[in-house]
Parts: sequence; structure tokens; C-alpha cells
Amino acid sequence: MRVFISYARENLAFAQRLADDLSEYDLQLWMDVRSIPHGANWDYEVQKGLDSSDVMLVLLSAASVMSQNVADEWSYFIEKDKPIIPLLIEACDVPFRLSRRQRVDFRENYRTALYELLRAMGSPQPLDPASTAISFAPTQAVTKPSPERPSRSSAEPTRSTPRPAATPTPPEIGVRMFPAVWGEKYHWFNGMRGTGTAGDLLINDREIALIPRMQPIITIPLKNITSVKMHRSIDYYLRITFYGTDGAFRTLLIMGAPADRRKAINEDIVNTLNYRTGRNW
Repeated sequence: MRVFISYARENLAFAQRLADDLSEYDLQLWMDVRSIPHGANWDYEVQKGLDSSDVMLVLLSAASVMSQNVADEWSYFIEKDKPIIPLLIEACDVPFRLSRRQRVDFRENYRTALYELLRAMGSPQPLDPASTAISFAPTQAVTKPSPERPSRSSAEPTRSTPRPAATPTPPEIGVRMFPAVWGEKYHWFNGMRGTGTAGDLLINDREIALIPRMQPIITIPLKNITSVKMHRSIDYYLRITFYGTDGAFRTLLIMGAPADRRKAINEDIVNTLNYRTGRNW
């Protein structure tokens, strides 16, 4: 999974700490001061990073919510229907378009928040299985200089909203994320309008994770799934039946978002579940 880290220059120290911790896992990180070569065209490299990344982490702070660069980056991801996980690192007025997304709060306990973030990204495996991967020890001083993120008044040219580019073929990754709507009821005429929950659906090798924008994350172990079927009424949707943690038999209805990509996303979800479970649903 390729992860784009979006942050304000004032929060560089926190972004570096987060990148250091995440780099111990099976993740490919994109962070400007680490990923843009010296002398390269800044806008062009950021554009490449945005297009090649699968998920964005936005560090929310008083500085970042006022940054046009940061706003350009997460706005572009929204336009491309790519998943965004906001990380609240200090009290601030969260932008409306991000306020409805499930966020991870790093203000109180960094260890707990990092665990929640890793789980939201599918609990990627540590690169060194023999280690504990993340010790959560206090951040050590940086021993080698890192290139400073240019301010808008210095080396970085004024950046306009990135130009749309052709979406590359997604790489083979251990975790798949899909924009989706889910619920327990589907009306033959109204579909799930007004009753469904919107967010991101994540599939790893152990579970389905439903990540709504404001409610807690819901998980379904793959081993508990008993059937997956595609249906067509007002919309294409999936009916997934499974056993809950209490042993009760449950049904969940899922459909991809947005509407013009619904069938394709549903088929991709089924194919991913087939691969992960070894079944042919």
C-alpha cells in the first residue's frame, strides 16, 4: 500500500516521527522531504505522489487547516474518490469536507492512536517479524539533516490545484480499500437512500473493516463470512451474510460509491474476497 503523508511545514517533526514508525511496516510512504529529489520540479513530483498513492494521511493542526498546499492535496484525493484518514494532532477547526470522515486522534495517547491507525490501514505486517515493530519509545533526535519543506515564500513555486492525470493501474497490495455505502436494509424502490452509512471498506487477509466518517470502525472476520452475492434492483449491491461475534447470523448490504462506478467496485470487492478467502462467491 502506498501512503501519502500530507502536513503543514510547522508540523514537520511530528510527520517525521510518524513516517519513522510507519516505515517499519509493509507500507510505501510518500512524504515530500523524503520522496522529492533535490532539484526536481516540486509540483510535478507532488502530482506523481498523489496519483501513485492508495491512501492519504492528513495531519490536522491549526497550521495545516490554513495551508492551501495541504487543502490542494486532500481535495485532489476527494475528487479521485481515494480514501483519506485524517489524523488530529492538535485542536483545530476541521474543514467541513474532512469533518465527516472517521479520524484518528493523536492528541492524548500516541501509542493508542498509532495502533488505531495501523488497524484502519489493515494491520500491515512488520518488515522484521522478529521485532515488535513499534516500540513507541520517545522520538530520538534526528542525527542527519533533513531537507526543509520549502515555504510558499521561498523555494517552492506557487502551487495550483494539481492537474488531473490518468489513473495508473493499482499495484498488487496487501490491503484493498473501496469507497462504499453499507446498511442492513434495502428498499425495492428507494434502495439504501437515507438508511446507509458512507465511508471506506477495507479488506486485508483477516477481515473486512468498515470505516465510516464519524462512527466507530466495524470489523467482520473473513472466516465468519458464509455467503457473498451480487444483486440488482435500483442499484447493484452485495449481500454478505456472516456470523457476528455473538454467534448470531447477520446480513450486511454493501454497494460501491459513487453510483457510476458501483457495479465495477462491487465486482472488485467480490474478486478481492475470493482471493482472500480462497472461495468462489
